[in-house]
Amino acid sequence: MRTLAAFIMRGRVQAVFAACTLALVSWVVPFLSLLAAAAVGLPTLRKGVYEGGLIMAASIVVLGALGGALIGSMADAVGYGLLLWVPMWLTAAILRESGKLSTALGFVSIMGILMVTAVYWLHPDPSSIWMEGLERFFKPLMDGASPDLDADQLWNDFSAVAARYMTGIVSASLVISLMLGLLIARWWQSALFNPGGFRSEFIELRMHAAFPYSGIGALIVAVTANGGMAELALNLSLPLFALFLLVGFSVLHALVSRSKSWKAWLVGTYVALLFIPYIIVPIALVGLSDLWFDWRERLSPS
Repeated sequence: MRTLAAFIMRGRVQAVFAACTLALVSWVVPFLSLLAAAAVGLPTLRKGVYEGGLIMAASIVVLGALGGALIGSMADAVGYGLLLWVPMWLTAAILRESGKLSTALGFVSIMGILMVTAVYWLHPDPSSIWMEGLERFFKPLMDGASPDLDADQLWNDFSAVAARYMTGIVSASLVISLMLGLLIARWWQSALFNPGGFRSEFIELRMHAAFPYSGIGALIVAVTANGGMAELALNLSLPLFALFLLVGFSVLHALVSRSKSWKAWLVGTYVALLFIPYIIVPIALVGLSDLWFDWRERLSPS
């Protein structure tokens, strides 16, 4: 990974080549989209907003040309490039100018909230947007379920709930992807120019009080309100949930840095995530409540 980062920093041509190559391969291996985004984030963080913008623009143009040649759709390739690199460039620019990881990550979460708000503003019934896609991907799985189950009833129950919250789920997924891409870019920058800096920055990650209070407020509205207001509030809370999840992992890594006895807990948590995805909920709650409980101090050895 450090070798890749060093290659990206050799110059504009190398950065554009790495970004476009990783973007193309990410059509087959989606995980590589994080590295493709980080390939634009790294030069933005190190060389500045203008330099990062040039690399981003060149990458979009090159990807569009490659998309037209390989898949016959320049527009789709350009759209993918815009979605992949413009938010990363903006977020990396904010991190470079502010010098605060919390500010950049907060901006990402706000973008997710604005995305949810825009969807509800532009469409009176967002759940209908997602129903076709859910039916295409999930209904065949329901139809292949045990004969003892009523597949149609199972599908109706699932789709009725999933479609209502897909706007927030998609927004949170994009937020998490952008956050991870930014963290990779920051890690690369630290590995090349400031060894150990990323670790220190990440384990001290704390968000402004406005974020946990907003999260609590959204959850209260989601629980107490009815109908569309409750649905909107829960969808708005999901991009914040993604932010608190990252803060929760920051707390876990901070505890390990202060006491090696926490290392087994950290390793166990990552292993458990592979089999019990719902474990992200208590981790996010740790991140949400850190403002009031200060878990790093409360659980660190005396």
